[in-house]
Amino acid sequence: MWVLIYPPLTSLYPVLPPLFGISYIAWRKAVYRADFFEASLWMFYVLLLEAVWGLPLYGVWAVMLAVFTVFDPKITYILHAKSAVNTLSILIFDSAYFVFLTGFGALMRSEPVDCNPILIYYFLVDLLGAFLL
Repeated sequence: MWVLIYPPLTSLYPVLPPLFGISYIAWRKAVYRADFFEASLWMFYVLLLEAVWGLPLYGVWAVMLAVFTVFDPKITYILHAKSAVNTLSILIFDSAYFVFLTGFGALMRSEPVDCNPILIYYFLVDLLGAFLL
């Protein structure tokens, strides 16, 4: 139920962060547990967020899969502290998604996201969520 209600609320109230990084961590944990129903719910959640916010569809999926296959095995092999792995994963995921959006904007000659201070707030909320997961 939360998956369907929260994304439209984020477009109405800018103070509610989209929680892309937290959804990535929850999706990653579901994949490691082989709970594919929960993983598909998190993928549906980010798809709804992209549709509501007007972001390029399936962009988060592409970044999720890229970060999961390239960076996560190395991070979990090197670091063994759960909070450090989550924090570093969110840091890499959010940075990769921002690079993706910037590259997409340059390719399409549009501005899908403008750089304002609320992005820093969203990033900090994602990092704080890493310690709660």
